Amino acid sequence: MASHATHHAALANVDIASIVEKVMRRLQEQSHTETKSTSDAHVITDRVISVETIEHLPAGVRSIEVAGGIITPAAKDELKSRGITLASSTISTSIETGATSTGKRFVHLQTDLTSRDIRDAWVRQLNSRGVDHCPRAQRTVIATKHPAKTLLAQIQSGAQTVLITRLSDIQRFASEVSADTFVLDMERLNLIELVNAAGSIARLPKRSQTVEATR
Repeated sequence: MASHATHHAALANVDIASIVEKVMRRLQEQSHTETKSTSDAHVITDRVISVETIEHLPAGVRSIEVAGGIITPAAKDELKSRGITLASSTISTSIETGATSTGKRFVHLQTDLTSRDIRDAWVRQLNSRGVDHCPRAQRTVIATKHPAKTLLAQIQSGAQTVLITRLSDIQRFASEVSADTFVLDMERLNLIELVNAAGSIARLPKRSQTVEATR
C-alpha cells in the first residue's frame, strides 16, 4: 500500500511539475510577444512635441504614437531623419503662428553657424523657456556673423527686416515697424543674449496687432 501511495505521489509531482513548466513557458511567450508589439511604438503624451522631445526618445524606437498632441514641422523633420514613423491618427500639426493654447511660442530660427553644438544649445535654451522652432512662425530670427550681407539679402527678398545689435533694439524697432525678420549680429551678441533676443522676439504681439498699434 505504501509503495502504491508513493508511486501515486511521484506521478502527481511529475504532472504538477509538467503543468507548472507549461504555464511558465506560456507566460514567458506571452510576455515576449507583448514586449515585441509595444517596444517599437513609443507613446508621447506631451501637448507640444518639439525637436528636443524627439532627441530624448529611448534608443531603438522606430515608431511613435502621439496622444492628441501637437507636433512641430521641425520635429517631423527630425523623425524623418531618424527613420522614425508616426503611428497615430490623432496627431495634430496645426500650429498657431503666435502662442498656442498651451502658452507655447514659435519662431523660425536660422543661423550660419558651422557648429551644430552651439545651434542646438540655442534651440534647447529657447525650448526650456517655452519657445520652439517652427518654419511657419510669423517671425524669423537669423543669427549670423555677416549681418550686413544677410540684412541686404532679406530686404531684397521682400522681407521686412531689422538688424539687432543689442537687446534694447528689439522693442524699439518693433514699435517703429512690423518686422517679420530679425537679423542678430553674432559679433555683438553672445549665446545668452541670442537666447534672450529670440525669446523676446517670439513674445512680441502678433504682427497684425503691431500694425494697428503703430497707426
